[in-house]
Amino acid sequence: MKSGCQVADRIGELEIVGNIVPHLWYKNITFSSGKAHFVAITLLADIVYWYRPTMIRDDSGMITGARTKFKGDMLQKSYQAFADTYGFTKRQVKDGIDFLVDHHLLVREFRTISTSSIILSNVMYVQPVAENVKRVMDERCNVAVLTSVCPPVTLERTSPFIPKEDQLRQGEGAPEVDGGTYTENTSKNPSEKNEQQRAGECPVTFYKENEFGRLGSYMQEKIKSWCERLSDSLVVEAMKRAVEQGKHYWSYVDAILVKWELLQVEDVNDARSKEDGGMVEKVYNRPSRSTGRKPIRTELLPDWFTEEGIVDESNDEDFEVEKAKLMAELEAFRELKSPHTSPVFE
Repeated sequence: MKSGCQVADRIGELEIVGNIVPHLWYKNITFSSGKAHFVAITLLADIVYWYRPTMIRDDSGMITGARTKFKGDMLQKSYQAFADTYGFTKRQVKDGIDFLVDHHLLVREFRTISTSSIILSNVMYVQPVAENVKRVMDERCNVAVLTSVCPPVTLERTSPFIPKEDQLRQGEGAPEVDGGTYTENTSKNPSEKNEQQRAGECPVTFYKENEFGRLGSYMQEKIKSWCERLSDSLVVEAMKRAVEQGKHYWSYVDAILVKWELLQVEDVNDARSKEDGGMVEKVYNRPSRSTGRKPIRTELLPDWFTEEGIVDESNDEDFEVEKAKLMAELEAFRELKSPHTSPVFE
């Protein structure tokens, strides 16, 4: 059926697939100032898209069922995956997710996933709160008045062993393991948070996110070898120190790890304590600096000069004779140069 407008008919033939943003979201999902939270709106639209079921059709085109676009009970995506898709910074994405969680539009969980080759910690899963999403779509209901309609959220869940191919579906909402699935858990107090971050960060992911270089099979083996010789947390700590010094290359990290291995470091705290002790020892044994004065030059005295600074005349019998000659020559020279001496004419 044609509308009579050629452009409208062509647009109608397009199969547009992707996010749909209801107009009311720009009025209802806002900051306290009333300004629309565009990052939160974009993220929520993306998450809702992944939760929209995909219709299953038979050969004749009839709908026979529906399925989700991802496997598992919740969508798995990282902050970095959202940032790469929409051009936001990782910090903007985290703030947007925090906003949606705080205003009861989103449920977020951090899980530990066991695969056949590695254990992944702090993997983020998200799920929209359907009832509240409907309210901000159908009514003029600002997020400030929304209340929780779901049970308390489990902020961290440890799942049993799940094969990698069954847990993550490539290209359908769940990025690969090497694509940055790790994110920090901000729900704990600072001390617990720091311990969890050190224990949960993946060296391979940290290597990629901080651009240490191309991560090939050789570098993966190097990182794996150091993780086995020391620990994951120490390898990540060494890379953090390299980043702080602006040295984004593996040789610097490798030197730190070699030193820690020689010191028999057990964990991050042990590394700090042993290095602090070494610095104290260096300062204690450091030679004192001079005040800027040049060193006093000392001349070696000849054997004939005594310690009292007096010439030892007893060792030379001709000393008095030589002295008398020099004194006579000196007197003659003085008389010759004296202005009171009149010239003698013969």
